[in-house]
Amino acid sequence: SKSSPTLAFHASMGSPFGKGALINLLRQYSKLHSDKKSISVGIVGYPNVGKSSVINTLRAKKVCKTAPVPGETKIWQYVSLMKPIA
Repeated sequence: SKSSPTLAFHASMGSPFGKGALINLLRQYSKLHSDKKSISVGIVGYPNVGKSSVINTLRAKKVCKTAPVPGETKIWQYVSLMKPIA
C-alpha cells in the first residue's frame, strides 16, 4: 500500500505551526517532478474544518473567504501560492 505524508498544521495568520514543513514538502514534490512547469495541490475535507484557513496561512494573507458556518466557499478556487517553489 502507498503511504501519504502527514504533518501537523495549525492555520493562523499570527503564529502558524507547520507552515514551513508544508512548504518544504511541496518543494520536494516539485523537485521530484521538475519536468513540470507547475504543480497543483487540492485541499479537500468536511465542511468547516479550515481548508480556506490553510490556504490563507500559506499565502500569509486573506485570499479565501472564511466563515463560522458551513458552505461559505462552495466553488473551486485557484490560488497561486508562489512562482518559484523550487
